Amino acid sequence: MNGKRFIYKNIRLENNRQKLCFDYSIETDGETYELTEQILLPSPLPENDTTDRILRALHIALGISYYKTFLPSEIKHAYTMDSDEVEFWNTVFKNGLGEFLYKNNLSSDRLAKFKVQAGDIEPGEQDNINLKDNSALLGIGGGKDSVVAGELLKEMQINTAGFVLATKENMGQSKPVADIMDVDLLAVRRTIDPQIFDLNKLDGAYNGHVPISLIFGLIGCLLATINGDKYVIVANEASASIPQTTHGGNKINHQWSKSLEFENKFQKFINENISTNIIYTSIIRPLNSIAIAKIFSNYPKYFETFTSDNSVFKIKKGMREHPRWSSDSPKSLSSYILLAPWINDEELVQIFGQDFLNRPDLQEMFLALLGVQGDNILDCVGTPDELKLSLSLLNQQERFLNSKLMLLAIEKSVFLDNPDKELESAMKISNNHAIPEELSSKLLPLLKEKI
Repeated sequence: MNGKRFIYKNIRLENNRQKLCFDYSIETDGETYELTEQILLPSPLPENDTTDRILRALHIALGISYYKTFLPSEIKHAYTMDSDEVEFWNTVFKNGLGEFLYKNNLSSDRLAKFKVQAGDIEPGEQDNINLKDNSALLGIGGGKDSVVAGELLKEMQINTAGFVLATKENMGQSKPVADIMDVDLLAVRRTIDPQIFDLNKLDGAYNGHVPISLIFGLIGCLLATINGDKYVIVANEASASIPQTTHGGNKINHQWSKSLEFENKFQKFINENISTNIIYTSIIRPLNSIAIAKIFSNYPKYFETFTSDNSVFKIKKGMREHPRWSSDSPKSLSSYILLAPWINDEELVQIFGQDFLNRPDLQEMFLALLGVQGDNILDCVGTPDELKLSLSLLNQQERFLNSKLMLLAIEKSVFLDNPDKELESAMKISNNHAIPEELSSKLLPLLKEKI
C-alpha cells in the first residue's frame, strides 16, 4: 500500500477548551483513513491569537506520527506559510525523522515538502499574553536531567512549576519526582488515535522514531499561556547534539529535537510565529552527561524515585516494564555506568536494585554503547567517550573489578590512559548554548560552584 496524500484537516476544541482534537486524513492507493489525536489539558485554554498559533504548530507536529505511516508524497493544509516557516518544517521532517529513515533504509527524498502558500487560515497578529518574568515551566520526565534542571532553577530563585506529557493516565515517575522537588505538576494527557496500531501492521507501512521533544516543547508553550510562565525550560545536555551515525549523506541523531541545532531553530520559530514573550531553552546545555551525573549525586532524596528509563512511558500498557529500570535497556545500563563513579555501592543498589556491570547477558549492548563492537545505539544514552571515562574512573577507584562487564572492558582495553585529564575537560562549562543572558548570568556562576 502506497501513500498518496496526507491532509491536516481540522482542530476542534471541546469541554470548555480543555480537550483538543486534531484531525488528519491519510489517502493511499487503496483506502483513505481518518484519524484524530486528543490532548487533554489540566485547565481550559485561554482565547487569544498566541494560543491559536501554538495550536496550529502543534497540529503540524502531532501529524508527523501519522504521516510517517505511509509517507504520502503530498501534504495538504489550509495554513498560510512563508518561506522561513516552510524551511523550519521541512528541516523538522528531514532531521526529526532521520532515525526513522535510517532504520527503514529510506532516502530523505521520500519525504513530502511543505511549500510557500497563501492559505485559508491566517495566523492572528496580536501577541498580548501576560506572562510572569521570574516564572518557569519545567518539563519533568522523572530522570536525573530534569532533577538537576529543577534544583538549579530553585537555587536561582525562579518560581517553577513542572509539566509532563502523559501517555493517557500514565505519568511515569514525573509526579513522585515533582513532589520531592516541591513543585506543582501540570499533566497533559495525550491519546494517539488507536487505529495507528492496526495501520502499522499493514503491508507498506513504516514504523519509527518521531521528534517527540518538538511536541513536548509546543505543549510547554501551550501550558505557559495557561499558567502565565515566561520560560519553558527543558533538560537537554550538551551530548544530545552529537549524532550517532550517518545515512544517505545526512547525520543521524536520535536526539535531534533535543539538540542545540533544534533549540536555536525552535527559538527562532517561536519568536517569529508564536510569541516574542515565550522563551524556550535548556538550562543544562552547558554540561555533558558526566557533569550532570556528578551534580545529581548531591541529591540523594531522589535516589529511590527517579528513573531515566523510558519504558514507563510506552503507549502499550503491556510493554511498560516495572520497576523503574528495564532489565535489558541501553538507558538503564548507560545510566548505571554514568552514575557509578559518583555514588557508592550501597546507593547504587538503592537506585537500580542490581549491579548492571555484572550482567554478562548485556555484553553486546555494553560493547555497542562503548562504540567498540556492533551498530551504534540510537537512544538517549551517554556517548562512547563519556561511558569510557566513567568506566576508567571506576577502574581508578578499584571498584567493580570482578564484575563481568568490567572484566570485558579490561579485555577490550577501553580504559583511558589519563582519566584525570579527561575528567578535567569533561567538567568544563560550555559556552555553546542558547540560554538568554538574564538566565545565564545567574546560572553559569552556579554551575561553576557545582562542578
